[in-house]
Amino acid sequence: MPNMVEIIKMAAIDAVNDSKPTTVVFGNVLSTAPLAISIDQKLILKEAHLILTNNVKEHVVEISDELGGKRKFTVYNGLTAGDSVIMIQLQGGQKYLVFDKVVKE
Repeated sequence: MPNMVEIIKMAAIDAVNDSKPTTVVFGNVLSTAPLAISIDQKLILKEAHLILTNNVKEHVVEISDELGGKRKFTVYNGLTAGDSVIMIQLQGGQKYLVFDKVVKE
């Protein structure tokens, strides 16, 4: 049975861990339909746990030209299997914001 000092230490560690609002993690895209991303080859995140930014998905942008006209263009930034991504684990650890792809040079 832990003594009082150990209980206080554990409570302090839990309080510090709970106060961390976010954590940066890296993952690898396993599949895109359905979307699955692995972290450290231990945890596989499904689409329900992921929030995607425009940096990692196809989206339409409207651009103005010098003549005052506007045109719509599709940006093809979608994830593909094998992509490495940088994510932010949100407080509570249940949701991950997929922030961007990691480019290896």
